[in-house]
Amino acid sequence: MFLCQWSLDIKFGKLSEALQIINNWGAEKMNSSNFKKATGCRVYTGYIGETAAHIVDEYVFEHLEDFEIALNDMSQQQFKTFAQQMAEVIIPGTQKWHIFKIIK
Repeated sequence: MFLCQWSLDIKFGKLSEALQIINNWGAEKMNSSNFKKATGCRVYTGYIGETAAHIVDEYVFEHLEDFEIALNDMSQQQFKTFAQQMAEVIIPGTQKWHIFKIIK
């Protein structure tokens, strides 16, 4: 199993807007992409020791190939609006994926 974390930092005052975009995007991902194969999905923000403007969008996949297919699905037309909306609130250059292999 693999833990896949997308993290990003948000511009000051834009956290609520960013979380709404991620929520709407997540609903569409679960509806029309391979992200529906993920389990343990959650979104969280920094609190102590990490800025509150730091968001992590997390998924657990049984197989790494399922995650790769899910990422490729993001090129579908219905996801472009969400990416454009996020571009308005994200601090450029802060988004990245961390992939962990779950041992236990």
